[in-house]
Amino acid sequence: MASQPYKPGDLVNLEPGFANQARLGLYEILRVMPPRDNKEEQYRVRGPDGLERAIGHHEIAETSVKRG
Repeated sequence: MASQPYKPGDLVNLEPGFANQARLGLYEILRVMPPRDNKEEQYRVRGPDGLERAIGHHEIAETSVKRG
């Protein structure tokens, strides 16, 4: 991956075309999941609607916020 992986507690924005995005806003990384078959990082996130979903690293917008 070109970017550093995210870790639990990081807040991220999703790409605008993300199909399952229920609401705009920050999503909190809850945990890092095992990588996909193509070696892409996966994350479990909670959105502003309170729902959890699994996302791939490519679905995270480059403008995301990381906690220190």
